[in-house]
Amino acid sequence: MTYLGYVVGAYAVFLVVMLWDMLAPALRIRRTLRDVLQRARRAAAKTAPTSTDLHR
Repeated sequence: MTYLGYVVGAYAVFLVVMLWDMLAPALRIRRTLRDVLQRARRAAAKTAPTSTDLHR
């Protein structure tokens, strides 16, 4: 009886989990940075002077 299929499957699952463990934090950081930038843009847009606020 051979265990080749089991061993190959176990290594495949291991590699998938390791790749996910490497990628998930990077994706989370990327999403968080995008959210922070969007929040900063909204805050800047709220405080930016409009064309009616500019008087000479």
